Amino acid sequence: MRIVLLGSAGMLGSKFSEILAQRKDQVLAPSLQELDLSEPLAIEEYFKKNDFDVVVNCAAYTAVDACEEPSQYSIALNVNGAAPGWLARFCKKTKRMLVHYSTDYVFDGEKEGFYHETDIPNPLNAYGRTKWQGERLVQTENPFYYLIRTSWLYGPHGRNFVKTIVNVLKTKPKAEVVSDQVGRPTYTGDLVRFTLELLEKKADQGLYHYANEGTASWCDFAREIQAQTGLENCKVVPSLTENVFRPAKRPANSKLDLSKSSAAVGHSSRPWQEALGEYLTKELPNETT
Repeated sequence: MRIVLLGSAGMLGSKFSEILAQRKDQVLAPSLQELDLSEPLAIEEYFKKNDFDVVVNCAAYTAVDACEEPSQYSIALNVNGAAPGWLARFCKKTKRMLVHYSTDYVFDGEKEGFYHETDIPNPLNAYGRTKWQGERLVQTENPFYYLIRTSWLYGPHGRNFVKTIVNVLKTKPKAEVVSDQVGRPTYTGDLVRFTLELLEKKADQGLYHYANEGTASWCDFAREIQAQTGLENCKVVPSLTENVFRPAKRPANSKLDLSKSSAAVGHSSRPWQEALGEYLTKELPNETT
């Protein structure tokens, strides 16, 4: 495959770039200077000048709380909301495939049980609204696409919950962690491998939910990090959402149903605890904090 990888410097994009480097795919990874996603004419020109089969869009504005600020919301709306629509339009026009990523934060968390791809989004925060707009534009343009919603993403090269908790466990006597928000942790390496399986198996186009198997609260997640690292000097204490101020509201339940994704590739994702162990032992020790 000849792949254009957008957002290759970010957490998901860098893991994608790393895994693609081990394969025989031809990869173009344009910088912001080479391809400005806020400029539709620049996108169209890039599509005309370069030879490729698939666009993998890992570019996103992911600072959830910052999105509540008007100045940052406008940036997020452009990157998360408008740009996917332009990519979809030019992919359809030139008969290329599009892979785009979205988030569990498109849901309000009021449903009991798991969220399916057919459930109607109702975002609680500005970040979720920008991502939902991107989803709708991709689906409206309707190129051949894989639109993948994921949740609680972590991996090397960037800020994430796992790295934050490890630092707290090393430096603080107590960590208060929210216990009434439940979802599915997702390791970037597994998300990349799932995406490549969709492409290789030529799965049906459309919307998929992907995360690691199993569910947890943020507090459960933190306690598993503590158990696997052996950093026992810090006490992990459960806290309620109402006692923690965050500018952006989070859904209490963002558990994604994974049955469609499992059927598409012929197997379930691995347990989140196993994926976490790989990150903690093989990747986090090599990162700078």
